[in-house]
Amino acid sequence: MKLYIKEKIFSFHNRYFIKDEQDKNILEISSKAISIGSKTWVKDPNGKELAYIEQELFHLMPNYNIYINGQKEFSIKKKFKLFKNDYEISNNYRVEGNFLAHSFIVYNNKDEKVGEITRKYLTIGDQYIIDIFDEKDYILILTIIVAITNDIDRAQAASST
Repeated sequence: MKLYIKEKIFSFHNRYFIKDEQDKNILEISSKAISIGSKTWVKDPNGKELAYIEQELFHLMPNYNIYINGQKEFSIKKKFKLFKNDYEISNNYRVEGNFLAHSFIVYNNKDEKVGEITRKYLTIGDQYIIDIFDEKDYILILTIIVAITNDIDRAQAASST
């Protein structure tokens, strides 16, 4: 399953769509513009919530809880590394890659490659290609990618101010 994200450079709301290969909106990702800690929703085209990503506060490094269909499924914790980003996922999935370039791979608990995100360069606005290799768990894989991508974006925004 190949998915696409095309973010607009100037947007007044923190909302973008994930599109399929026919350029049809299949998921909406939205975040609260002003909140203490990150709060992000993954919704279907009819507005039904499929997943919710919430940042836990009062931790040295960012922690995110992932809820799918209203149930907490797992958490993602950023580990402290001096020269690179690294994330620990409570369901024994793992991620590897160049996080600052928004290019990384998700592996499941059997060490199988289940998802990948790559950034397209030389485009107007940010554009990403997401490959999901295990379609039955696409929401789980997608929430990992969205949580980490949001964390990277928040860190980059904070460092540029």
